[in-house]
Amino acid sequence: MSGRGQDRGGRGQSRGGGRGGDRGGYTGGGRGGERGRGDFRGRGDRGGGRGGFSGGGSDNIFRPEEGTPQPSPEVMKVENAIIESNKAVSLKKLSLSEIALPNRPAYGTLGDKIILRVNYFHLLPKPKQALYRYSISLEPDEPIVRKRRQISALLLEDVTFAPYRDSIATDHRSTLISATELNLGADGRKAVRLTYRDQDEVEARPNARTYVIKVQKSRTIPLSELLTYLSSTSADAQYDQHDETVQALNIVMSRKPTLTPDVVPVGRNKYFPIGPQARMYDLRGGLVALRGYYASVRTATLRTLINVNVCTAAFYKPGPLLDLMRDFRAETTGPMPQSLEGFLRRLRVETKYLKKKGVPSPKVKTIISLARPPSATYGGNAKQAMFDCDELDGRVTVEDFFRRKHQITLAVPLAPVVNVGTIENPVLIPPELCTVLPGQVSRRLLTGNQTTEMIQVACQRPAENARLIVGEGARIIGMSQGNQNPLAAFGLKVEPQMLTVDGRILAAPTVSYANGPVIPESGSWNMFKKRFSVGAAIKDWSFLRLRDGNAEPLQDSVPELIRAFKGAMDVVGMRADNPKPPNGFTVSLLQDDNEKSKQIKEVLEKIQKSGVKMLLVILPSQKPFTYARVKYFADTQYGIHTVCVIDQKLAKERGQQQYMANVALKFNLKKGGINQKLPTDKLGFLKDGKTMVMGIDVTHPSPTSVTGAPSIVGVVASTDALLGQWPASIRVQEGRKEMVTELTEMVMERLRLWRKKNSDTLPEQILVYRDGVSEGQYDTVLREELPCFYAAFEKIYPAKAKKPKVSIVIVGKRHHTRFYPVKQEDADRGGNPKNGTVVDRGITKYWEFYLQAHTGLQGTARPAHYVVVRDEIGLGADGLEQLTHNICYLFGRATKSVSICPPAYYADLLCERGRCYLHGTMNTEGGAGAAFNVNQAEWTRGVHPTLEETMFYI
Repeated sequence: MSGRGQDRGGRGQSRGGGRGGDRGGYTGGGRGGERGRGDFRGRGDRGGGRGGFSGGGSDNIFRPEEGTPQPSPEVMKVENAIIESNKAVSLKKLSLSEIALPNRPAYGTLGDKIILRVNYFHLLPKPKQALYRYSISLEPDEPIVRKRRQISALLLEDVTFAPYRDSIATDHRSTLISATELNLGADGRKAVRLTYRDQDEVEARPNARTYVIKVQKSRTIPLSELLTYLSSTSADAQYDQHDETVQALNIVMSRKPTLTPDVVPVGRNKYFPIGPQARMYDLRGGLVALRGYYASVRTATLRTLINVNVCTAAFYKPGPLLDLMRDFRAETTGPMPQSLEGFLRRLRVETKYLKKKGVPSPKVKTIISLARPPSATYGGNAKQAMFDCDELDGRVTVEDFFRRKHQITLAVPLAPVVNVGTIENPVLIPPELCTVLPGQVSRRLLTGNQTTEMIQVACQRPAENARLIVGEGARIIGMSQGNQNPLAAFGLKVEPQMLTVDGRILAAPTVSYANGPVIPESGSWNMFKKRFSVGAAIKDWSFLRLRDGNAEPLQDSVPELIRAFKGAMDVVGMRADNPKPPNGFTVSLLQDDNEKSKQIKEVLEKIQKSGVKMLLVILPSQKPFTYARVKYFADTQYGIHTVCVIDQKLAKERGQQQYMANVALKFNLKKGGINQKLPTDKLGFLKDGKTMVMGIDVTHPSPTSVTGAPSIVGVVASTDALLGQWPASIRVQEGRKEMVTELTEMVMERLRLWRKKNSDTLPEQILVYRDGVSEGQYDTVLREELPCFYAAFEKIYPAKAKKPKVSIVIVGKRHHTRFYPVKQEDADRGGNPKNGTVVDRGITKYWEFYLQAHTGLQGTARPAHYVVVRDEIGLGADGLEQLTHNICYLFGRATKSVSICPPAYYADLLCERGRCYLHGTMNTEGGAGAAFNVNQAEWTRGVHPTLEETMFYI
């Protein structure tokens, strides 16, 4: 199956909790205090997409000077011809064992037609242009990317390659692409021996490492073959070299920004300028945000395209290392030596204390660790850390060494020294003598405060986002025109205008409540005087106040607030008893995390024994540790539903009624209620109650997880035609494995509950929304996960019973496609497309569509990307697009349409809950801690039996 090279990026979310405060020692003046986040996990709103720095322009619409061209009629003609060809292919001939994407049955027609710009550009090769692919290998291997790039530059100085250096591009790993065939001899091979030297070195060092680079021709890539495939109208058209050709084009596209001195490549497709004109935004804690650009080659009907988008990333703040350490300490809690070491590990710094003929001789070093025994206590300073120095007659402190050897009196000797040698043979340097080099991306998870800052930095008006892409972005990526076009050497050029595509705005459904419908406006609605469709009975409930010794915002108002909350539940149609006991439970938490965990465990055990089944937990702050321990013990050990609130938000009079109503949404869902419904005529084929809708997601360890940390799998599924309750299965599996290992068992669990809820009947169809799968893994879903459904059917359905039909739709969130209205009347107030906007042609090739079901709250909205990889049900283009849009209004935790459909959204929330259960494993400082052992883990699957059939994760 051919992919199109979509870069999904990493899945890790910013979850920690940054704190402030000066701690003495070397810190200087810290900035104290909590700053607030979206919720307890720092996830923020899933609404608008992010991109760039705010600024520029009062006009909501991007209007370039060249005007607005119409979408390509040639593309539309070929698209229509493909549909006619597909109609001739009988769906009945599709083998259940066949690994192939389904043919698109049609393009959507529903909705008001509009034209949109999209951040894609037409990439045009010369008619007979070919690229020549060569494999490269390095002996010995070099794991450091920066050094591999320099080795590639040294290779191009060799006499064989130097004449072609302007028409050679490489990924610096395994592939070299040339616009002309290289003269490598009769066997098409060449080995080049070179001695390493850095960019700033004229000659190699005496002890420099020697490498052998082996280059071998792989194949010739005629670009005309790709274009022939993209223009084919045959339903069974194939091009086996599709992915290889797209990869070659991506390598060529990366050449210019990778070779630009003041541009830092991050990953395979992102480029960040770091020169004097680069804008930095302080994220605090030693990090800054930089604006960069993503660029990736994609294919669509009749065209090869380049997708360009604005992106942001966190980098280490360049400048004095001591300042960086102070900034980090001012924003961090936890054991300081361990967390600081994790923050600084692998950071490159420059020193200038060494001199050559009286002139400072800069040296670049990499921090390995802080001082460790036997040199000093862990994290020791220059007065403590010692080492043997024959030149100075014995053992000396770092402070004495620099004073006596280099005549340097340290200004801050109490700062922890850094090790730029190895753990076995440390080289200790005071941080005040080190300067952090620019352009070093941070791989660690952002704290809650940093996440808040990053969102503010990244949110940018769509029109400004578009202007940056066609301006600065095009220059950095190398899409300039004329003689200066760096792609010309490869026979390529890029049209400078963004493409336009046809779009449609789907009508919003009405939303039903127990006492009448509501008509959404701009994707949201108000529940004023409305009661939940099915209000749950809230019995045996209470509340728990957790205090941490800080100022008490609630004072004596808790009983009054609890009465107000009970009233809020009554108003929306829930039947809530008075809490028992009336005064609830209170615990004053200790500072030590181990003691805090013990306190939470003890009070929840006490609460369980009192008969409480539902608990409102009033947290003193947004610290993720406290939240995580509450959820772990309540969900997995004691079977108590919990809804957590922040004391300051609960006590705040402004917006209090709305806040309590939002909490009531969760209470109702957890206790089996249904918050809102859709009219049956808006549910398409789901209305007859014979189709189960399922959501699947997998979340992976982050860079700060412990060694061997697992991935977490979540499966949610509807239980009836109302789509209001989505119980779930959850467990761990091998780390960073995307395909679900125990999917057969998890599907069986969902089918058993359906049977229990539906008078011993089983679903006739299953519609799966599969989240978290990259484009290159679509065929893997069909090979590895689809058979798990069939295996589950064999075990659950009677032997002679007809097995259900399965359709699988991949849900993509981490793509870089953005749309821009060309008319004000087609835009919302923020300049984004109106909610309900769908695009399924112009930039697509397979059965896929982009749907922006939500209204972007800030910044440039990111649509969800849906790709059908299996269709046994016979979904239909209009039917699937409209149904997917409609159910986005059924997300029970909000009174608005959400950006991805609820099955995928719920599965994502479920996986996040699993991260809470393994908080100490998934979120550590610098990845420190004992390696994960599944046999000794605190949690590996499921929840307490009393919660298994509920939405405990909401």
